[in-house]
Amino acid sequence: MSTAAFYAGRDFKVTHDQTVKVNDDELRYTVVGQGEPVLCIHCTTVADGLITPLLTFCPQLLEKYQFISYYRVGYNGSTRNRDSYTMEDMADHARQVLDHVGVEKAHVLAYSFGGVIGFQFLMAYPERAASGLLLEPYLMREEPGNVTRNNEAIQRAFDRYAKGDKSTAAVNYMADVCGPSYLSSLDLTCPLDVWEWIDKTADTVFQVDFPALANWGFAMSRADSLAPAKPTMPVLSLMGEDSEASMPGFREIHHFLLDWLPQAERLGVKGVGHGLQIQDPVAVGTGIAEFLSRHPIGT
Repeated sequence: MSTAAFYAGRDFKVTHDQTVKVNDDELRYTVVGQGEPVLCIHCTTVADGLITPLLTFCPQLLEKYQFISYYRVGYNGSTRNRDSYTMEDMADHARQVLDHVGVEKAHVLAYSFGGVIGFQFLMAYPERAASGLLLEPYLMREEPGNVTRNNEAIQRAFDRYAKGDKSTAAVNYMADVCGPSYLSSLDLTCPLDVWEWIDKTADTVFQVDFPALANWGFAMSRADSLAPAKPTMPVLSLMGEDSEASMPGFREIHHFLLDWLPQAERLGVKGVGHGLQIQDPVAVGTGIAEFLSRHPIGT
């Protein structure tokens, strides 16, 4: 892990103060920085867990790249006007955000559940993606032991949710997945209001995100038949050194990406789990900058 202290004053937040209409919903978004566009797709539960840590503690990224970040449906002020959404719907929302800001092609930076949306985006709209930076995308595991551990954590979360303890259900699930230091990491590198928003968006986690992933039709073992025209743009698969210890399956997904996509590259971060850029934004941001510098748009 980086030895740098995470100091940035009292509070910090990348404010999403603009809105874009996507079908029946209105999403909050922002565009910051200058240079090649990077579309950011956040994870489940913590909408401020992607670009806020990265751009606060690795601000040099803003000198060469323009970050387009939006809050997904039901998160942090974005509306949710339907009962359910598919992974394909959410990838299309990302496309509509790019359309709205007038960007034809962007690097796609996507984390965890957002990484699944990013992966779907690469398959559905390859002409719009200059590259894909997938930060431990939460693809559906297939190895029996990995499936069992993941399903047990999900069941515990839904049991808590059903009892009405919504916020604890969401937070404990993320702790199960990301490891024991994850909750403290949120206090170190995310905005002060992160817990308030986790509480407000818990229904979206359980009513939208989990069902969308469970009903997604993609399977790693059938990738060739489901996506015969596999993505050909540069792809980065990022994995934390400790991720597998907390929730088995990240190595399975990492190996799939490297095996299925011959152009895929690796980025490893020591001393972090699935919290990744929340736990060490400097290391993750440095690795992202290196990958982007090697794959400029238009080459």
